[in-house]
Amino acid sequence: MQYLLALGGVVVVAGCMRISLVSSILAALGFRGRPQVVGIDLGTTFSVVALKATDGTISIIPDHVTGKQLLPSVVTFMADGKIIVGDGAVENRGRYPQHTIFNAKRFIGRRLGEVSLEAGTHAYHVSANFTKDSRSPSATDLSGPAGFAVAFADGTERWISPVEVGAEVVRHMRRSVSRHLGFEISRVVICVPAKFGVAETKATQESFERAGMKVMRILEEPTAAAVAYNLHQGEGVRHVLVYDIGGGTLDTSLLYMNGNAVSVLSVAGDDHLGGSDFDTQMRRLLESKLERGEARTSAAGVGKESCDSSGLHILAEAVKIRLSNNSQAEAICHSDGIDRVLVVTRAEFEESAAELFGRAMAPVQKVLDDQMMTADYIDDVVLVGGASRMPKLRELLQEFFGPTKRLHTEIDPDITVAWGAASVLD
Repeated sequence: MQYLLALGGVVVVAGCMRISLVSSILAALGFRGRPQVVGIDLGTTFSVVALKATDGTISIIPDHVTGKQLLPSVVTFMADGKIIVGDGAVENRGRYPQHTIFNAKRFIGRRLGEVSLEAGTHAYHVSANFTKDSRSPSATDLSGPAGFAVAFADGTERWISPVEVGAEVVRHMRRSVSRHLGFEISRVVICVPAKFGVAETKATQESFERAGMKVMRILEEPTAAAVAYNLHQGEGVRHVLVYDIGGGTLDTSLLYMNGNAVSVLSVAGDDHLGGSDFDTQMRRLLESKLERGEARTSAAGVGKESCDSSGLHILAEAVKIRLSNNSQAEAICHSDGIDRVLVVTRAEFEESAAELFGRAMAPVQKVLDDQMMTADYIDDVVLVGGASRMPKLRELLQEFFGPTKRLHTEIDPDITVAWGAASVLD
């Protein structure tokens, strides 16, 4: 018996030594254990998932289909039950406009009567749920939850809630995480706009729960943006302005920060102003140049988009983006077998979009006026959202707050909120 116990001790010691050796090798290779929680920004236009490793580093998990960091928050529901999420769904907006849902975040947790004006701006049908005794949408039930009545070519129809749309986007991101890491993660920190009420926040949480995620914490988006820059770790009281302009909405939030205590003092914004509005203005500028005969012709045959309104709209976004880093950019479209080359300068675009830039600055003044404060009170300004990359917008903000105030742009503004959500994890 003593021999067996001694032998067992040798086996245990040998096993422990083997485990210790493996652990040492893994540690030398940088392995710090399995991360267990992700931070997700379920956005109106794009969604992002961030991961904090046990060594404190944060990374963005790429989409498992495209490899991109940003996942379009777009979902196509097909008649055969197939569901397409992300870039594939974006391609379906022209082919299946009535059952490709985008901007679902605008409707989540809201009643039909609250979104009646918004509903008319989309190709899909926004309505309350089907009535209990009929398969027709109860369009007159303005007190009912807003959703999407999808009619398929085979004559069937289905009501889809914004919660369900959000859940499909989250499921897609969860698959990306599991394929990237090689194991499942089910716990998440999520973010919601500061202007969301109880109903919208609860509905957003339900989207994650339907996707099999357990919500560990809910952050307001401006708080997550400030946390991404560790502004909550500074000493004393700080006032932080978070300027968030994405594809379709603008939110400006004023935060009070005193150590780890963070509160949103005031929120102002424009629910119908974002990057897409500047794209539309660029398209109009391109159209006017064509009408005035300012395009030069070329036989190169490199133009992929037509010179009609839809083709120019696609080119408009690309030109706007290039102007963020260049003083001028070209748009090449084709018509009658000939390429037409349009040159746009940054100055031309900024002049044509002067009214939009003016609207973009109005919420900054309002959020300060609400607290009877001036720009001098602000310690930090954090920029969030892809449209915040426009040089003119940054110039206007810098002029407003003065040359000594720093505009925080070190983190990619498209991923700042998700980065902040992951940052709060220990």
